[in-house]
Amino acid sequence: MSRILTTLTALLLTPLAAQRGADTKPATSSQLKKRVALMHTPLARNLGVISLIAALFFTQAQAAPPTSAFGVWSRGGGDADVKESPFVRGAAAGGTWAEMEKKPGAYDWSKMDQAVERAQMESNFLFLSFEVGPDSPGWIYEKGVPKVVTDDTLHQGKFPFYPYYLAPQYKLYFRRFITEAAKHIRSYPVEKRKRIAFIQVKTGCTGDETPYKGVARYKKYNLPKSSKAWDDFRIETFALYAKLFDQVGPKITLLFNGIGEKGVDEEGEGKQKEVGNNGAGSNAAANWVKNNISGGYGTKGGALARGHHLAEERSLYNNDHQKYIDPKGVPCFAICEMDQTWTRPLYQRNVPLGFYWGAINALNYGLSIWDVTKGAMQACREQGFDYSFYFFNKYAGQIYPATATDAFCALHKGLDASDTVAYPEARYGKAGHKNVERMEQIVADYAKYGAAIEDKKALTLGQVGQRGNQAGYNDVGRDIWPDNYGRFLYQIDADATSSPLWRIGGPITPTSSIYSRFARGFEHASGKDAMYFKLHDGFSQGNEPKVMSITVVWYDGQAGSSWKLDYDAGTPTMKTAQIVTGKGDKQWHHEAVTLRDAVFRHGGTKGSDLALVNTDAKDDIFSLIEVHRGEPEFPALRPPTEYRVVPNSKGAKFGKGDKGDKKKDKKQKDPAAEEK
Repeated sequence: MSRILTTLTALLLTPLAAQRGADTKPATSSQLKKRVALMHTPLARNLGVISLIAALFFTQAQAAPPTSAFGVWSRGGGDADVKESPFVRGAAAGGTWAEMEKKPGAYDWSKMDQAVERAQMESNFLFLSFEVGPDSPGWIYEKGVPKVVTDDTLHQGKFPFYPYYLAPQYKLYFRRFITEAAKHIRSYPVEKRKRIAFIQVKTGCTGDETPYKGVARYKKYNLPKSSKAWDDFRIETFALYAKLFDQVGPKITLLFNGIGEKGVDEEGEGKQKEVGNNGAGSNAAANWVKNNISGGYGTKGGALARGHHLAEERSLYNNDHQKYIDPKGVPCFAICEMDQTWTRPLYQRNVPLGFYWGAINALNYGLSIWDVTKGAMQACREQGFDYSFYFFNKYAGQIYPATATDAFCALHKGLDASDTVAYPEARYGKAGHKNVERMEQIVADYAKYGAAIEDKKALTLGQVGQRGNQAGYNDVGRDIWPDNYGRFLYQIDADATSSPLWRIGGPITPTSSIYSRFARGFEHASGKDAMYFKLHDGFSQGNEPKVMSITVVWYDGQAGSSWKLDYDAGTPTMKTAQIVTGKGDKQWHHEAVTLRDAVFRHGGTKGSDLALVNTDAKDDIFSLIEVHRGEPEFPALRPPTEYRVVPNSKGAKFGKGDKGDKKKDKKQKDPAAEEK
């Protein structure tokens, strides 16, 4: 069956346009929009057939929502203009309980109806959620639900009081409201209902999965988010949603927040704390979801889309990646917001670069949906660096290697000071997160390759502190991702065959290329003259020749320097696809070539499918390798060569859609807005 599917894939991915040779011009905005339009062509419909066949014949059925929903979403709700931002795949919708049930038993679903109607008209997706807790209707208090006032002053204007969630009256009316909402959702015709990608389960204040902001002034109403009583209430709510949406057909996928694993606290003190969005999490809640949800589910995916070299990246990947990419058993997907982090000092060093490596980091982790603020989208569009959104869309839905159309490997090395095997304590000192001297010694070993510490104070910060306050690039950190980033394409013996590089071309400025942050290169003096890559075992199946399109991003640093691309064609020795000679223009280039006899069954040197081979004594530098199944896409997806970045006097440009968050940022250090 796998051979049949592979053959069908190759047939249905036949030429859109042939392409061979060196640089192609960056795709213009209009060209990118044409690429989006191609999603509605017969080819795209044929690809839908592939997905259907895969779902029928593969034991690991694809996750709900459909992978076509995976990509960039509009965090600003349904007001994103798909004509201006054609990369948007979906948006949030729903509303507050207070506005939907102003009087007991009288429901107004018009806002939700309009959102579903728009999603259907635009062939986009949406997710629904209902704000409860402090957004409950006022009449519930007249029915006997106790009001809870807390000691919180920051949110007092927005949330002057809260319901006591454990009150029988609250549970009665809350359960009735959710049940009626489910009935209405089930009443939509199938063409509308299929636009609902998932429903977020909200149990408390906003999406933070906490009952209150602050502590209840009256002790009898206190309800810590770490308490068993709150866990029990959440699990009761999970069971209600599961009964309404997961245990009846057709299933509608549910999204949960605060079901992460135990880990170190945010600032790295080693205290027990749940790792998850905003630190909310519960093992009891997580176990309930794992044991009771059958149709796939979503989780909040942490902060990895908000930057790179963030504390705990490595642990998050090791804990979660296998749940999202080529999953076994009940499939999962992950969603993460891009909040106001992009307006903070680290992103503002080079905004396009920040978005690009944030997207790369998120894809490596396995993120499915990147929920981006309206202001960030607006700035990216106006200033010409929305390339990262298209790149994220290209790979977000590539979940199963057998049906994936693309694979990539972004060359990178992170110096993880927590790794005592790579950096023995006997040489570098104890691996405690406050040991800055250890980190400095590690970086010193790689300084000749461009590694540096630009913000020493940020080395001991947790993720929230880094995102909010870090002002420079650090190449060492605590529990950061150490290897290349990628999806279904891996470098073989990376450190033994290549040298890691940072800040290619010199210090990074606001106009430096997005590729200048990380790379790997040959080092002829130490015998590192070839880099070898292999695809995931499931990506290329069968020994027959296949059409594969390869793109290599490299830095032309030396005139006359040459290298070649070799590949596995099923012959005793690897074949050469292309030989490239540099001009020494100090620019990044995209070399694209289409192979028509690729076998890619790990038959090359060191079990490789591809190899970058040095053909002289000069050292070449590479940043990205992509493999596309079939003929190349047209127009080619390329980053712009120039950006219109115009930061304000404070180093950040806020879009119109971010005014509320801008005010919030003045009051707190955490760049994250309230979870919605």
